[in-house]
Amino acid sequence: MEELQKVGVFIDEIYTVRVEHPNISSSKVMFKEECFNYIKAFSIFKKFVFDYCNISETFAKDVDKEKLRAIGTQNQLKTAFIQRQNQQQVYQYEIFEQTVELERLKGELQFLQRIETEQHEIINNFFVNQY
Repeated sequence: MEELQKVGVFIDEIYTVRVEHPNISSSKVMFKEECFNYIKAFSIFKKFVFDYCNISETFAKDVDKEKLRAIGTQNQLKTAFIQRQNQQQVYQYEIFEQTVELERLKGELQFLQRIETEQHEIINNFFVNQY
């Protein structure tokens, strides 16, 4: 048996003739199993990475949609604010016009009241002088 081992031929525990040492053969089997486990774990990792990329892309698309919606809403608010400012200016101008008209009418009222008072005085003087 030692002579066979010298030439590189070995007999294992189930009496099978081998060209390599049984320890190396069992190490190869263990290494092969470790490689299969590594490939299996790597496939799971690859699937996780792929799922993560898909989720990230979906999230990025959602973020972009929300960003565009927020920009649209912001533009609407700016437009509404500008419209309100313009409307406020219109109202302030109308108030100013009405105030000017009120002052004009007050002056006209005072003038007419003065004329009325003078006319009453003239009428009273006329009746007083006539009697």
